[in-house]
Amino acid sequence: MPTSPPLAPLRERRRAETTAAVARAALDLACERPWAEVTVDDVAARSGISRRTFFNYFPSKDEALLHFAPAWDADLLAAFRTGTGPALDALEELLVTQTERAHVHREDGRRFFGVVHDNPVLLPVLLGRVSAVEEELAAAVRQREPDADDVRARVLAACAASVSRVAAQRWTADPGTDPVAAVRDAFAALRGVTR
Repeated sequence: MPTSPPLAPLRERRRAETTAAVARAALDLACERPWAEVTVDDVAARSGISRRTFFNYFPSKDEALLHFAPAWDADLLAAFRTGTGPALDALEELLVTQTERAHVHREDGRRFFGVVHDNPVLLPVLLGRVSAVEEELAAAVRQREPDADDVRARVLAACAASVSRVAAQRWTADPGTDPVAAVRDAFAALRGVTR
């Protein structure tokens, strides 16, 4: 019989809970009024912490909001790095699993992208985050395929980022869309283009 993993120490759990509460406060406020009108003090007050404590969790209000931006789960990226087999197939499974895990946060994702759409000042911040996530994936491709050149790694990472973006646009626009099916469909389209 498998055993349950040990619970994280209380301090780590509380930190994670506070991080989530601060990020949620930022997202809620961003949905209520223009982001330029939201202050760090507003986010801190909404999440029940002081301004000083806020900076223990995030360096800025933008970073608190970006908690909802796309990012890789560390364990999935580690498994991809050390895996074998065709990289494109592995990228599809990475994105599918990431999407399955993120399903419980689907509404938060929809709200986040709506805030970015309504507040274009956030677009460069989001694009910076997306670029970092794409570079992280390119580095993982280089580790998975040590003989691959940098161009191949970057192209594979860019393809995965594009597939992810297209799939996210589909399920953000249509609440009835299955996010995993959207990822699978986008990868099928990519494979059709490359044949």
